[in-house]
Amino acid sequence: MDFSNNEEVSSEILQHNEEIKQLGVGKSGKTGKLKIVLDVESISGRTIIKEKESMFPLSVQKEMYYDQFQPNMTHVYIVSSSGGIVQGDKYTIDIILEKNALGHITTQGATRVYGMNVSNAIQVINVSLDDGAYLEFIPDQIIPYKNSRFYQEINFKVHNNATMIYSEIISPGRISMGEIFDYEICYLRSVGKNHKDELRFTDYTKIEPKKMNLRDFGVLGKKQIMATMYILAKRNGVEKIIKTLENDVKNSSEIEFGWSTMTKENGILLRILGDTTRDVIRLVYDITKIVRKTILNSDFHEIRKT
Repeated sequence: MDFSNNEEVSSEILQHNEEIKQLGVGKSGKTGKLKIVLDVESISGRTIIKEKESMFPLSVQKEMYYDQFQPNMTHVYIVSSSGGIVQGDKYTIDIILEKNALGHITTQGATRVYGMNVSNAIQVINVSLDDGAYLEFIPDQIIPYKNSRFYQEINFKVHNNATMIYSEIISPGRISMGEIFDYEICYLRSVGKNHKDELRFTDYTKIEPKKMNLRDFGVLGKKQIMATMYILAKRNGVEKIIKTLENDVKNSSEIEFGWSTMTKENGILLRILGDTTRDVIRLVYDITKIVRKTILNSDFHEIRKT
């Protein structure tokens, strides 16, 4: 697991690659791994977890089927028994949807990145969708604690006839503790390709609060919660989604957003800025609802988390 194909990130990571005395990198509990394969069960027609591999502290709960609008869609919760990501952690998550699989994947709670004396934390996520698959991947927000350094790379391989929604929300820190943009760096890089390995998009977000004026125009301005959404779908589906966004979703004093289409017009990249996490999540759900209605012709309700 590395960022060797990205010289800028590799050099930054090496700056904080110091030895961790209390528990070395690669020791049990420091290198978390998770792999799940979702497939359609031939008898019931439900999407099930066909294959699962995990290494502490990452795991998944048993699949659930509570969606009244999509009863065959599996809902999967990624869980971590560690309570958060700490210095030296290296996580790898592989998510595979086979032909016509329907999945909604989220996390048990926010991704908390704890403060670090040395080193950094790295997470690599690989997502693959086969022909006709449909995935809503909506994890809870990332909360970088004071003095934390977090690097994440997500590699999407989505068939041209499949549909994927992915969102990532970045909090400024532990707001209730008065930690507002006190972390060192949060670097999120995403690369999307199709089933032929043709590039669909490359995108990255790099926030270094101690080196940047985040209140500048063109960065965050007066907002403090930021989110990115990627929607990959067939070209005609993308056109319908954009038309609905233009007609039904508007900027407000609480939240601002904008989008652009990908090079081959088979995807949409959205940026969202908000005052609160709740406002941003609500918009993420509204956009997911639009995509599901367009692609699956069914409704969407908010995710159950208790």
